[in-house]
Amino acid sequence: MDEQVRRPRHRWAGPGQVAGAPVVDVVLAAALLLYTLGAILTGAVHEGPVWVSVPVAVLMCGSLLARSRWPVAATIVAVAAGAAQAVVGHSPSTLSSLVIYLVLAFTVGAEREEGPAVLGLVALVGGVWVQEWLDHGSDYLFILLVYGAAWLGGRALRGWRSRATYAEQHQRDLARLAVAEERVRIARELHDVVANGLSVIAVQADAAEAALAKDPARAAEPLRMIRAASRAALQDMRQMLGVLRPAGDDGLGPEDLRPARGLADLPGLVALMRGAGLPLTASLPDPSASCPAAVGLASYRIAQEGLTNVLKHAGPVATTLAVRVTDEWVEVCVHNIAAAAPVPTVARGGTGLMGVRERVHAAGGRLEHGPDPAGGFRLWARLPGTPR
Repeated sequence: MDEQVRRPRHRWAGPGQVAGAPVVDVVLAAALLLYTLGAILTGAVHEGPVWVSVPVAVLMCGSLLARSRWPVAATIVAVAAGAAQAVVGHSPSTLSSLVIYLVLAFTVGAEREEGPAVLGLVALVGGVWVQEWLDHGSDYLFILLVYGAAWLGGRALRGWRSRATYAEQHQRDLARLAVAEERVRIARELHDVVANGLSVIAVQADAAEAALAKDPARAAEPLRMIRAASRAALQDMRQMLGVLRPAGDDGLGPEDLRPARGLADLPGLVALMRGAGLPLTASLPDPSASCPAAVGLASYRIAQEGLTNVLKHAGPVATTLAVRVTDEWVEVCVHNIAAAAPVPTVARGGTGLMGVRERVHAAGGRLEHGPDPAGGFRLWARLPGTPR
């Protein structure tokens, strides 16, 4: 549990202090001291010799100034002073002594953990019992009930304060978790939009450079693909930035408000990859097939990541894309044959497949990926037709 929950912030910390003590404690201690000294010096109460009762009154009232910092120590000082006066004469009997003991019992219960709080209560009740015994009284049960009730009130306040602090911390944790999840989502979308688009552009730029050196006319097709890929990536980027704009922002164009990528955009992805030089055989769902928008976006991004990885790591090798849609699930499979030359294994790649795993996990689906026995690579994902 958070440190603030286990050890609530003391009331003495912060502004509104006089000589290190809260103003309310200073005012209370001063008022009780004036009342007690007036009662002693005018003879309204007979507690013992004045040379004893006056210092005891100062100590007991002064203990309130330390109650927030050291409640157990303040309690011990107050009851020890009262017991010392009871030994010499009569225990403190003014109303202020009752108020001081009640405030200290409440403070011990509210400001300390279970063990020190119990110790403070035992010291308080035991000290007052000693005074009652020295005065030949018999109100032991009354003393226990009164000060025990004040102590329980302090414990109740501590419990409420701890729960309130815990609830506040829990809300902050949830907010931080939501921010972290949103950052992961944005990073995943940025990777899918920027990294995949730039990968296609880089491959086509290499092809255009090679064509310019031999036959400049053949560079036209790669350049057209670069233009198409960059426009598609820019469109996706504008759409994502539009989602991140504050509510009520009117600086949005029609392209920013278009629906997110989905199954209907798969033919365009296939055309883009074929234009990039990837020998791609595609089996796509019927145009009338539909699924939830989140599942459609995830399916599109999975297919995009798989095909881009083939182009980056295996080159222009024969590849199949199969997307099947039923009432219960959407299945995406990207499979390519082995590359002509050794290439890095995509299975050990980083953020691309990590993003795929995150998408599949968020949708509650299944993911399988890895090299096949023939040396190629297979990426397969099944997403539930209804988002989790």
